[in-house]
Amino acid sequence: GVKVTGATVHFVNEVTDGGQIILQKAVDVREGDTPEVLQKRVMEEAEWKLLPQATQMISEEIRREKDQ
Repeated sequence: GVKVTGATVHFVNEVTDGGQIILQKAVDVREGDTPEVLQKRVMEEAEWKLLPQATQMISEEIRREKDQ
């Protein structure tokens, strides 16, 4: 009965999925989705977009801190 899933990029700490959230994106679960179809949609609509975006955000933050 789940209608929405998605992806979360977060910092890693000692607690599973407990790190501070950097970015999140929701992806609709559609009627008739198989696990494979849904997994592909989550990757294409969320993971593949969020990971590069989060990497860029953190890299820019590190650069700013080094420049200070």
